[in-house]
Amino acid sequence: MHRLIAFAPVNRQEGSGPVLIGQDPEITINTVCRTCNNGWMSQIEEKNVARLKPMLLNTAITLDPGGMKLLAEWAVKTAMVAESIKPRNDNENFFTRAERIAMRECQAIPERTRVWIGALTESHIGCHGTDFTIMADGGKTRIGTGSVSTVYVGHFVVQTVTEHLHPPYVSDDLSFITPSPSICDGRLTQIHPSRPRKADWPLTPFTEYGATGIAALMDRWRTGEQVNKISNAVAPKY
Repeated sequence: MHRLIAFAPVNRQEGSGPVLIGQDPEITINTVCRTCNNGWMSQIEEKNVARLKPMLLNTAITLDPGGMKLLAEWAVKTAMVAESIKPRNDNENFFTRAERIAMRECQAIPERTRVWIGALTESHIGCHGTDFTIMADGGKTRIGTGSVSTVYVGHFVVQTVTEHLHPPYVSDDLSFITPSPSICDGRLTQIHPSRPRKADWPLTPFTEYGATGIAALMDRWRTGEQVNKISNAVAPKY
Protein backbone atom coordinates (compact mmCIF):
# COMPACT_ATOMS: atom_id res chain seq x y z
CA MET A 1 0.00 0.00 0.00
CA HIS A 2 2.79 2.47 0.80
CA ARG A 3 4.25 2.02 -2.69
CA LEU A 4 1.64 4.59 -3.73
CA ILE A 5 3.51 7.35 -1.92
CA ALA A 6 7.02 8.79 -2.28
CA PHE A 7 8.92 8.96 1.00
CA ALA A 8 12.15 10.49 2.19
CA PRO A 9 14.99 8.22 3.44
CA VAL A 10 13.78 5.65 5.97
CA ASN A 11 15.71 4.95 9.20
CA ARG A 12 15.38 1.39 10.52
CA GLN A 13 16.65 -0.23 13.70
CA GLU A 14 16.07 -3.83 14.81
CA GLY A 15 16.54 -4.38 18.54
CA SER A 16 19.75 -2.76 19.74
CA GLY A 17 21.42 -3.07 16.33
CA PRO A 18 22.71 -0.18 14.20
CA VAL A 19 20.42 2.37 12.58
CA LEU A 20 20.17 1.59 8.86
CA ILE A 21 19.16 4.24 6.32
CA GLY A 22 17.48 3.31 3.05
CA GLN A 23 15.04 4.57 0.43
CA ASP A 24 12.64 1.62 0.20
CA PRO A 25 9.81 1.73 2.80
CA GLU A 26 8.91 -1.90 2.03
CA ILE A 27 11.52 -3.80 4.04
CA THR A 28 11.37 -7.42 5.13
CA ILE A 29 12.06 -7.95 8.83
CA ASN A 30 12.55 -11.55 9.94
CA THR A 31 10.46 -11.46 13.10
CA VAL A 32 7.46 -13.55 11.95
CA CYS A 33 7.34 -16.82 10.07
CA ARG A 34 6.36 -17.08 6.42
CA THR A 35 3.19 -19.00 7.27
CA CYS A 36 1.88 -16.18 9.48
CA ASN A 37 3.09 -13.42 7.17
CA ASN A 38 1.42 -14.94 4.11
CA GLY A 39 -1.58 -16.28 6.03
CA TRP A 40 -3.61 -14.54 8.71
CA MET A 41 -1.50 -11.38 8.68
CA SER A 42 -1.93 -10.98 4.95
CA GLN A 43 -5.67 -11.52 5.37
CA ILE A 44 -5.87 -8.68 7.90
CA GLU A 45 -4.00 -6.43 5.47
CA GLU A 46 -6.34 -7.31 2.60
CA LYS A 47 -9.44 -6.67 4.70
CA ASN A 48 -8.19 -3.13 5.40
CA VAL A 49 -6.96 -2.08 1.96
CA ALA A 50 -10.25 -0.40 1.03
CA ARG A 51 -10.01 1.83 4.13
CA LEU A 52 -6.28 2.35 4.49
CA LYS A 53 -5.65 3.29 0.86
CA PRO A 54 -7.81 6.47 0.84
CA MET A 55 -6.51 7.49 4.27
CA LEU A 56 -2.90 7.06 3.14
CA LEU A 57 -3.67 9.35 0.20
CA ASN A 58 -5.65 11.88 2.27
CA THR A 59 -8.91 11.05 0.51
CA ALA A 60 -12.17 11.53 2.41
CA ILE A 61 -13.84 8.36 3.71
CA THR A 62 -16.52 7.52 6.26
CA LEU A 63 -15.77 4.60 8.58
CA ASP A 64 -18.53 2.48 10.06
CA PRO A 65 -18.13 0.45 13.31
CA GLY A 66 -17.24 -2.70 11.37
CA GLY A 67 -14.51 -0.89 9.48
CA MET A 68 -13.13 0.61 12.70
CA LYS A 69 -13.03 -2.85 14.27
CA LEU A 70 -10.97 -4.17 11.34
CA LEU A 71 -8.62 -1.17 11.56
CA ALA A 72 -8.14 -1.81 15.28
CA GLU A 73 -7.20 -5.43 14.57
CA TRP A 74 -4.69 -4.25 11.95
CA ALA A 75 -3.25 -1.71 14.39
CA VAL A 76 -2.76 -4.26 17.18
CA LYS A 77 -1.24 -6.82 14.79
CA THR A 78 1.17 -4.14 13.57
CA ALA A 79 1.98 -3.10 17.15
CA MET A 80 2.80 -6.71 18.07
CA VAL A 81 5.13 -7.12 15.09
CA ALA A 82 6.87 -3.80 15.73
CA GLU A 83 7.16 -4.46 19.46
CA SER A 84 8.94 -7.76 18.80
CA ILE A 85 12.03 -6.00 17.39
CA LYS A 86 12.44 -2.93 19.58
CA PRO A 87 15.30 -2.70 22.12
CA ARG A 88 14.51 -4.04 25.60
CA ASN A 89 16.11 -5.65 28.61
CA ASP A 90 16.81 -9.39 28.22
CA ASN A 91 14.89 -9.44 24.90
CA GLU A 92 11.62 -9.84 26.81
CA ASN A 93 8.50 -9.24 24.69
CA PHE A 94 5.76 -7.07 26.12
CA PHE A 95 2.88 -8.97 24.49
CA THR A 96 2.52 -12.43 25.99
CA ARG A 97 2.54 -15.62 23.98
CA ALA A 98 -1.13 -16.14 24.87
CA GLU A 99 -2.00 -12.69 23.50
CA ARG A 100 -0.09 -13.34 20.27
CA ILE A 101 -1.76 -16.72 19.79
CA ALA A 102 -5.22 -15.22 20.41
CA MET A 103 -4.51 -12.54 17.79
CA ARG A 104 -3.40 -15.19 15.30
CA GLU A 105 -6.28 -17.58 15.89
CA CYS A 106 -9.24 -15.22 16.18
CA GLN A 107 -7.91 -11.63 15.95
CA ALA A 108 -8.63 -11.17 19.66
CA ILE A 109 -7.33 -7.81 20.88
CA PRO A 110 -5.64 -8.01 24.32
CA GLU A 111 -7.53 -6.74 27.34
CA ARG A 112 -6.80 -3.20 28.48
CA THR A 113 -5.96 -2.10 24.94
CA ARG A 114 -7.03 1.16 23.31
CA VAL A 115 -6.63 2.27 19.70
CA TRP A 116 -6.94 5.77 18.20
CA ILE A 117 -6.70 7.03 14.61
CA GLY A 118 -5.76 10.46 13.30
CA ALA A 119 -4.61 12.39 10.23
CA LEU A 120 -1.44 14.21 9.13
CA THR A 121 -1.15 17.28 6.90
CA GLU A 122 2.07 15.95 5.35
CA SER A 123 2.91 12.45 4.09
CA HIS A 124 5.23 10.50 6.41
CA ILE A 125 6.17 6.94 7.31
CA GLY A 126 7.25 5.81 10.76
CA CYS A 127 6.74 3.26 13.50
CA HIS A 128 7.65 4.04 17.11
CA GLY A 129 7.21 1.96 20.25
CA THR A 130 7.82 2.66 23.92
CA ASP A 131 7.22 0.69 27.11
CA PHE A 132 6.34 2.42 30.38
CA THR A 133 5.91 1.47 34.04
CA ILE A 134 2.62 2.05 35.88
CA MET A 135 3.25 3.24 39.43
CA ALA A 136 0.88 3.75 42.38
CA ASP A 137 1.09 5.23 45.88
CA GLY A 138 2.86 8.33 44.68
CA GLY A 139 5.42 6.34 42.72
CA LYS A 140 6.18 3.84 45.50
CA THR A 141 4.38 0.77 44.13
CA ARG A 142 4.77 -0.74 40.68
CA ILE A 143 1.43 -2.20 39.62
CA GLY A 144 2.02 -2.87 35.94
CA THR A 145 3.60 -2.00 32.61
CA GLY A 146 2.31 -0.54 29.37
CA SER A 147 3.33 -0.39 25.73
CA VAL A 148 2.64 2.43 23.24
CA SER A 149 2.82 1.97 19.46
CA THR A 150 2.53 4.92 17.08
CA VAL A 151 2.42 4.19 13.35
CA TYR A 152 2.04 6.76 10.60
CA VAL A 153 1.91 5.98 6.89
CA GLY A 154 1.08 8.62 4.31
CA HIS A 155 -1.51 10.92 5.90
CA PHE A 156 -2.81 8.25 8.28
CA VAL A 157 -1.74 7.76 11.90
CA VAL A 158 -2.76 5.16 14.48
CA GLN A 159 -1.77 4.87 18.13
CA THR A 160 -2.19 1.72 20.22
CA VAL A 161 -1.74 1.43 24.00
CA THR A 162 -1.91 -1.82 25.99
CA GLU A 163 -1.60 -2.12 29.78
CA HIS A 164 -0.56 -5.20 31.77
CA LEU A 165 -1.37 -5.09 35.48
CA HIS A 166 0.48 -7.30 37.96
CA PRO A 167 -1.25 -9.43 40.63
CA PRO A 168 -3.11 -8.58 42.78
CA TYR A 169 -4.10 -5.44 40.85
CA VAL A 170 -4.98 -7.36 37.69
CA SER A 171 -8.30 -8.34 39.26
CA ASP A 172 -9.13 -4.87 40.57
CA ASP A 173 -11.54 -2.56 38.80
CA LEU A 174 -8.94 -0.01 37.73
CA SER A 175 -9.53 2.68 35.19
CA PHE A 176 -7.17 3.15 32.28
CA ILE A 177 -4.11 5.35 32.54
CA THR A 178 -5.17 8.73 31.16
CA PRO A 179 -2.73 10.99 29.30
CA SER A 180 -2.58 14.65 30.24
CA PRO A 181 -4.94 16.91 28.22
CA SER A 182 -3.33 18.06 24.99
CA ILE A 183 -4.04 19.04 21.40
CA CYS A 184 -4.25 15.29 20.68
CA ASP A 185 -7.69 15.14 22.32
CA GLY A 186 -9.32 17.00 19.42
CA ARG A 187 -7.34 15.24 16.70
CA LEU A 188 -7.76 11.57 17.58
CA THR A 189 -10.80 9.28 17.39
CA GLN A 190 -10.86 6.15 19.53
CA ILE A 191 -11.83 3.01 17.60
CA HIS A 192 -11.27 0.41 20.35
CA PRO A 193 -12.71 -0.64 22.73
CA SER A 194 -15.31 2.11 22.34
CA ARG A 195 -16.00 3.64 18.95
CA PRO A 196 -18.46 6.14 17.46
CA ARG A 197 -21.31 5.18 15.15
CA LYS A 198 -19.28 6.64 12.30
CA ALA A 199 -16.03 8.51 11.78
CA ASP A 200 -15.59 10.97 8.92
CA TRP A 201 -11.96 11.02 7.81
CA PRO A 202 -9.80 13.04 7.55
CA LEU A 203 -10.01 14.32 11.09
CA THR A 204 -8.47 17.62 12.17
CA PRO A 205 -4.86 16.80 11.24
CA PHE A 206 -1.58 16.98 13.07
CA THR A 207 0.86 19.32 11.38
CA GLU A 208 4.52 18.62 10.74
CA TYR A 209 5.80 21.19 13.23
CA GLY A 210 4.61 23.70 15.79
CA ALA A 211 2.02 23.59 18.56
CA THR A 212 -0.18 21.15 16.61
CA GLY A 213 2.75 19.07 15.35
CA ILE A 214 3.04 15.30 15.40
CA ALA A 215 5.59 15.63 18.20
CA ALA A 216 2.62 16.19 20.54
CA LEU A 217 1.34 12.74 19.62
CA MET A 218 4.75 11.18 20.28
CA ASP A 219 4.91 12.88 23.71
CA ARG A 220 1.32 12.11 24.65
CA TRP A 221 2.17 9.28 27.08
CA ARG A 222 5.18 10.80 28.78
CA THR A 223 2.97 12.23 31.54
CA GLY A 224 -0.45 11.20 32.75
CA GLU A 225 -2.47 10.10 35.73
CA GLN A 226 -5.59 8.28 36.80
CA VAL A 227 -7.60 7.96 39.98
CA ASN A 228 -8.45 4.51 41.32
CA LYS A 229 -9.29 2.85 44.60
CA ILE A 230 -5.65 2.00 45.37
CA SER A 231 -4.29 5.51 45.35
CA ASN A 232 -4.19 8.79 43.53
CA ALA A 233 -1.59 9.85 40.99
CA VAL A 234 -0.81 6.71 39.08
CA ALA A 235 1.57 7.84 36.38
CA PRO A 236 3.44 6.16 33.55
CA LYS A 237 7.23 6.26 33.86
CA TYR A 238 9.52 5.45 30.93
